[in-house]
Amino acid sequence: MSIPSEIRSLVDELYQVLDDSDRQATQGLFALRRAMSLFPQNEILMQYFSSISNFQFCVSGVRLQAEHIVGNVLMAGVPDEDVQKAGDYLAALLHMAPESRIMIDKVVERLEALQ
Repeated sequence: MSIPSEIRSLVDELYQVLDDSDRQATQGLFALRRAMSLFPQNEILMQYFSSISNFQFCVSGVRLQAEHIVGNVLMAGVPDEDVQKAGDYLAALLHMAPESRIMIDKVVERLEALQ
């Protein structure tokens, strides 16, 4: 069985958002390391490090969930109702991603302002 085109487009868009978010978080970690080398005991910077690391962990988790969903949809004999539920869940993941991304963008902006 192949992936329905609606789900394929959701998966592609979700992976793109996750890739962009992961790149942004990596950029934030680089900026954060520069700032932490100047202020190694700064608690706010430590919190930022924790937030960005948690965000990257969540991105990895969402990517893994999407991969499992796609694998389940590809199994033979999956009812249309389950395929629809998979699409709905992928859409929900896709809609949650920008909210997290906004948080990371704000942290990165603050870090870059320190430079």
